Amino acid sequence: MKIKDEYGELSSGSGQINPTSAVHPGLIYDINESSYISFLCKEGFNSTTIGLLIRAKQKYNCSSFKPALGSDGLNYPSMHIHLNGTEPRISAVFYRTVTNVESGSYEFKAKVTSPKELSIAVIPETLKFKSKHQKKSFKVSVKGGSMKNGSDILSATLEWRSNKGHNVKSPILVFKQQPSF
Repeated sequence: MKIKDEYGELSSGSGQINPTSAVHPGLIYDINESSYISFLCKEGFNSTTIGLLIRAKQKYNCSSFKPALGSDGLNYPSMHIHLNGTEPRISAVFYRTVTNVESGSYEFKAKVTSPKELSIAVIPETLKFKSKHQKKSFKVSVKGGSMKNGSDILSATLEWRSNKGHNVKSPILVFKQQPSF
């Protein structure tokens, strides 16, 4: 059953999967603890708050972690831009790394579906893997004019399609903060 939802991916979350296809996903976005800590540092958390969040016994110093890159600094399938309403234009860059989890060589091509208000570029547009566990990085650039009055969410999708039938989707969201009353 399909229901049109005005909030798109914001109401369905990230990582919606097809259980049958999930056994052989093709690509994964993997992440480790230090990547999460770099992200938290970029978001302004300090060693005390990071320690509370991850229940760590040792202190973390943000300067000892590689700075997180891009608009969000997290290697996660979904990408989002949160506007506060004063930005004159939409502009964000996301850096991602995926791992081939299938045996043999694979080629994945990017397919972007987006509204006319957004310009989305994926560099490179093709990822060629020669072996299992090989990693490849790519960049997603999102640009657009200011969001018009009445438009609170713009939703797009990046889909990596393989030459052997794998499809890996990533939602891309631009949303404007609602005024508080």
